Amino acid sequence: MQFGPNQNRRFKSADGAYSTVTAREYDDSQITLTDHEARIVLDHFGEASILRGAVKLDPDMAAKEFTLYSTGETIGLNIIYPKAEGNELRLYLRRNFKPEGGLVFFLFLQGDKLWIGAMTEAEWRAGSADMVRDDSDSTYQEAILESSKIKIATLKERDIYVRDRMVALTSMENSGYLCELNNTHELFISRRTGNHYVEAHHLIPMAFQPEFSESLDTVPNVYCLCPNCHRAVHYAQKETTRTILENLIGKRDVLSDFNIGVNDLYALYGVEDIV
Repeated sequence: MQFGPNQNRRFKSADGAYSTVTAREYDDSQITLTDHEARIVLDHFGEASILRGAVKLDPDMAAKEFTLYSTGETIGLNIIYPKAEGNELRLYLRRNFKPEGGLVFFLFLQGDKLWIGAMTEAEWRAGSADMVRDDSDSTYQEAILESSKIKIATLKERDIYVRDRMVALTSMENSGYLCELNNTHELFISRRTGNHYVEAHHLIPMAFQPEFSESLDTVPNVYCLCPNCHRAVHYAQKETTRTILENLIGKRDVLSDFNIGVNDLYALYGVEDIV
């Protein structure tokens, strides 16, 4: 699977790919590189530099250098076309890099280096979810009621992009100050507005604004959620978050406005299927 905006931002990469290591790949100490994995490797090393046939035919040609995530150590692994004819590209695992079945295997380009690594699915999803989490969200929710706009600033080395309170207020009015996921959710009355307290949530997170030419701070992209649902879309288990996202996109056609699909949205939140 090709890296999306979430992964490229997380690893500060120009391009990357990831997949799940199978038990068979671990037992055989080899990973078949497919699709975007293969393309990255071939573009980086050059297709003409890949040995065709057994490693023993030319060990030096088979050996390729990678940078190990996250130690920065340089390691050597063999990559070959095992058959004289054919396009199957195979990476051979060694003691210094042999991820177990079930781990997420990934490689990515950063400068002139090709990085390689593996981690548990839980670690992978936690890191992706962290990229979506908005450390300024509480400030944003307060400012909806108090300020004309949120100024661009820097918080923990992450950009916080301009958001107009009137966009959020319009979405709240459109929702009747009810949770858009389920309008029967019990809500308290805000002492400041006299309306039900709801929070503004950007379906396509503002963290990924640099990836889009259109502003993400639009009324269709801002949903009103009760505090519990708002936390759930960010912190709940994979299936719960996906269910929430599916319900929200079913309410209005937002994804086509930004030319992304459901799986792209899942990947932004780190709840995609990893194959």
